[in-house]
Amino acid sequence: MDSLLELKDELIKGQKLAMQGSYQRRAPSKKAIPHLLAARKGLKEYVKQYSNDALAWQLLSQAEEYLLNYDAALTALQNALSFDKKDKKLLKRLALLKEYASKWQELDMTPEQLQSLEIYLQEKLGIYGCDHTLVYTREWLDISTLHSKKSKIVKALQNQGGFCDCEVLMNIID
Repeated sequence: MDSLLELKDELIKGQKLAMQGSYQRRAPSKKAIPHLLAARKGLKEYVKQYSNDALAWQLLSQAEEYLLNYDAALTALQNALSFDKKDKKLLKRLALLKEYASKWQELDMTPEQLQSLEIYLQEKLGIYGCDHTLVYTREWLDISTLHSKKSKIVKALQNQGGFCDCEVLMNIID
């Protein structure tokens, strides 16, 4: 799998299986991970050999982003931009990626923790409904390994539009 077209096809397979929308914070589906990892590995090898290939850097950035490695995604995209500093699409993508990376960093939760919160909230809201507070989110934080970061995470959730449990589910997790 050394041609750029083959690597691009592998990445696209992974992206389709990932069950992620544009700039969503969830971990890719388990079916997608082997494809995304294979594409990333191949693309890393490819850019070592062809470091002037802007498209390869863009594809590597996408692979890293889908695997939630935002620092690596930003670096790869900046490398792609080094070949055409005026590419408006890439500049816009870079700005969005930076914004999203900072939100993810502010949240300070792993994809697995976010998925656990999602399951917890879906269960609680399915039974009790939303009372327009963060009662179940706070409850989950108390029983999770994140209880020491509770106030920081609650503030980050609110900064991103999660003012009650159903908004955390709709605005942050989905």
